[in-house]
Amino acid sequence: MKRFLTALFVFAAMLLEAQISPQFFAMHVEQTQSPWPPTVGVQFSSWRSVSSYVKWSDINLAPDQYHWTLLDQWIETASQNGQSVLYNLYYTPSWASSCPTCKCSQYLALGGCYAPNDLNLDGSGTDQHLKDFVTALLEHVGPGKIKYIEIWNEPNVANEYKGTVQQLVRMSADARAIARQYDPKIQIVCPPETGDGQDSLQMQYLASFLAAGGGQYVDIIALHGYVKNPEDIITRINNTLLVMSKYGQSGKPVFVTEGSWWTATPPFSGPEKPGFTFRQYLSVLSTPVQRFYLFAFDADNEGTLWNPHKQTITATGFAYQLFYSWLEGAMMTTPCKGQSGNAAIWSCTFSRSGGYQAEAIWDTVLPFGQSTNVKVNAQYVQYRDLYGNVYPITNHQVSIGYTPIWLENTKQ
Repeated sequence: MKRFLTALFVFAAMLLEAQISPQFFAMHVEQTQSPWPPTVGVQFSSWRSVSSYVKWSDINLAPDQYHWTLLDQWIETASQNGQSVLYNLYYTPSWASSCPTCKCSQYLALGGCYAPNDLNLDGSGTDQHLKDFVTALLEHVGPGKIKYIEIWNEPNVANEYKGTVQQLVRMSADARAIARQYDPKIQIVCPPETGDGQDSLQMQYLASFLAAGGGQYVDIIALHGYVKNPEDIITRINNTLLVMSKYGQSGKPVFVTEGSWWTATPPFSGPEKPGFTFRQYLSVLSTPVQRFYLFAFDADNEGTLWNPHKQTITATGFAYQLFYSWLEGAMMTTPCKGQSGNAAIWSCTFSRSGGYQAEAIWDTVLPFGQSTNVKVNAQYVQYRDLYGNVYPITNHQVSIGYTPIWLENTKQ
């Protein structure tokens, strides 16, 4: 444990010396009717295919029968706009399923959460259905069009996956072997779990996958980032790093391939969304994670940067535009954490060339709409909020609350 923590601190120090890359910002787009995000000022680097109707079962309609039209459209749009593609290899077609009439969820086709019927519980078998699909996929799109293949989706959730860990390891091995024949540069992303345990912050399924030998078949370790409190994602990521260390996987890139707020019904409160989103981005940036795929640009319940019904940018989308401009290219000089003497108040600092200094600061305990006054460093002369306002700082005092504000040492 001591050796792991030392390595983590060194890694974190290295990250703090680097500029925040545009590659960190990634997301999902669900609907082809939505504008491509950069055309409305929402910048991102990589698109992930989940919830875009291009699952394995959506494409492979029958043996040797494939419907590529929609996937081709997504890949072409991403390619023309400079985004890489993460294809999520997920959801067995009913005709190939080991339980073709079993219901997985009310939204998805029968049988898809079960492993293919040519794969035994212990991972033995031909696995020919998956091999054929990966072969057809890579032959169709050609090398370089898909940068990442992610194996399955949330395997620790019962309505997403009812197979065994051994079957998942075998599918990872076969997908990697075939994909690398067509594109030696393609990278395999491990099955992304959502977190286990009472607090949903443990990573027990990842541990079982790596213990079964899955680590040798993946290039990137993935997790999902749905949390009740934005800062909780740091604990889940740290638990991921602990599991990676235990099973000899330290040093591999870590991606959060899906994330936003987690809520039961009713939906998450609209006014809180901009602040939650900024806090989650700040929290993930305070860890070694290299990429965060927000879910989703045009979803109704999570992310919600674009309203597909009104065809307009939302308040959260406007906030994203702002904090992207603040963060991209900046250096995080201290990671986000609770302040000494008052752990409820979180802050982190940033810099740019030319002497620019900034600090994000917020209160993690106060309910939305409440505020408290705090003293800030004398170097800061103004602050910005997520609604486009700029305010002068007087007497080194600012009012903070649920939504972070952005302090600056210069007026611009």
